[in-house]
Amino acid sequence: MVLSVIRYWKYMKIILTDHTKERMAVRKITEKMIKDAIIGPDSKGAGYQNRSLVFKSFSAGVVKVVYTKEKDFYVIISVIWESKK
Repeated sequence: MVLSVIRYWKYMKIILTDHTKERMAVRKITEKMIKDAIIGPDSKGAGYQNRSLVFKSFSAGVVKVVYTKEKDFYVIISVIWESKK
């Protein structure tokens, strides 16, 4: 896994993988949407391989963020439009 972009939001360090950046560009999902989903999800779930899922509703639809939580940071694995309006 290639980790290429590191962002800090308040006191939370978030690392975006290259895969995540590609998915963001294709799906037009912003860094702010990811941050909003992590900080204030509408719902949460469990993925496979110890990955966590959060869902957040926006005017364009519901975004699903797949991530792992490490000691001091989040690694965002992928972002998906779970449903689009």
